[in-house]
Amino acid sequence: MLERLTGSDDRMQERVRIRDASFPAPFGRSLEYNAPAHGTWNIVHIGMAVPQSHSIYVCADNCLRGVVMTAAEMGCQDRFSSVTITERNLQTDNLETITIEGVSDVIAHLAEQPPVVFVFLVCLHIFAGSDEDYIFRTLEERWPEIRFVKAYMDCVRQKEGPTPDMKLRMAEFGIIDPLPLDEGRVNLLGGDVTFPRDGELVLLLSSRGMDVRQLSDCRTFRDFLALGDAGVNVCTYPNGSHAVRALSERTGAKFVYLSPEVSFEKIRFQTDQLFYLCGLEPVPETWFSEQERLCTQALAHLAGALTGMGVAIDYTAHSRPLGIARLLLLHGIHVEYVFLDQILEEEKEAFDWLSQNAPELELVSTVLPRMQRYGRGLSASADHRKVVALGQKACWYCQTPYFVNMIEGGGLWGYQGIRTLCTLLEEAAQKQQDYRQIIPRKGIGWPSLCDVPGSYC
Repeated sequence: MLERLTGSDDRMQERVRIRDASFPAPFGRSLEYNAPAHGTWNIVHIGMAVPQSHSIYVCADNCLRGVVMTAAEMGCQDRFSSVTITERNLQTDNLETITIEGVSDVIAHLAEQPPVVFVFLVCLHIFAGSDEDYIFRTLEERWPEIRFVKAYMDCVRQKEGPTPDMKLRMAEFGIIDPLPLDEGRVNLLGGDVTFPRDGELVLLLSSRGMDVRQLSDCRTFRDFLALGDAGVNVCTYPNGSHAVRALSERTGAKFVYLSPEVSFEKIRFQTDQLFYLCGLEPVPETWFSEQERLCTQALAHLAGALTGMGVAIDYTAHSRPLGIARLLLLHGIHVEYVFLDQILEEEKEAFDWLSQNAPELELVSTVLPRMQRYGRGLSASADHRKVVALGQKACWYCQTPYFVNMIEGGGLWGYQGIRTLCTLLEEAAQKQQDYRQIIPRKGIGWPSLCDVPGSYC
């Protein structure tokens, strides 16, 4: 069982009761442990989501190992290249020349010239004070028909300001130029998971004549650039909101961030907000009432199905883990753990409610180094109660074969998203899965070659 460390001990706490947690950071900072749960997307997946793009990483070979493996596991070696920097290069040359000539050599040897190239700079460019503007200006002069995207793989700046994936999304959408706006078009952008065509968010808009597009609908780079003509841009993923907002300001489109709410009242508000922004007639009250009735029914059924079981939730499965915990607890479902390392501002209301109404709920860190010892099951501390996990990290730390394999909300949204979540949790409770073979696979939604039995890729 994990020990609850007290104030007299200067070691870091891995878990706290929510009543004792600090908002927005319940845990301190230290060296980090990386659990072998890799379904979330990294910068390789995000860059390659732009169709016909080619990614070039300019860095030392030790840093290249991870991104090379990701590209290989995706089966995308033909869209990935690297320029390796050595210590001798730094002693006898400069990073500007190495980067420019290395990238130019890669492009010259490609079978087909790509329309867009992501050039990933690294920590060395920062330490050496490289003239990044000169690098990209020279590349654009040499290859005027190619759009170059300045990207970063800089681990030294991950904890302050925008994260690497947030900066990459900014750069990604920054190459979309303004076009004449079509008020009948709506973009759903910023996240990595596609919303289903028959899902609530897409269906609400498309059934009223709106042309809804997502990044996954783009088959060519021309399709990607055409996203600049939408009259409305919608983002539901926190890490993408700044990028989509900046795109909207540049193109003149309307922008709305629809936080992935899981409370009935907030879903009502956001649906009305979206329809108003799109110039659509308000949704009838009868529709809301019926949807909430169906959700209540689904949650009651789930409570019965999970009798005697506990639920663990982690932030990689959904950006509102505390909101989901509150929703389930309100409907009689026993939530034992929420795995997270920071609490988003938009979760403050749920945090306050849980502090008052579920003070024994445990918040568990996913990155503190001592956590690596506890891959034997947090569920042992709950009287051997069967635990159903929502998310890969919750699955790993609880060592439970009963889990929902999902990232970023899994394309769920609104009332239908709540009902689908109930179905997924019930199905997970009834069927064991070999999590050791599933959760190491990188990037849910991309092909992966990480299939070596017993390996933690």
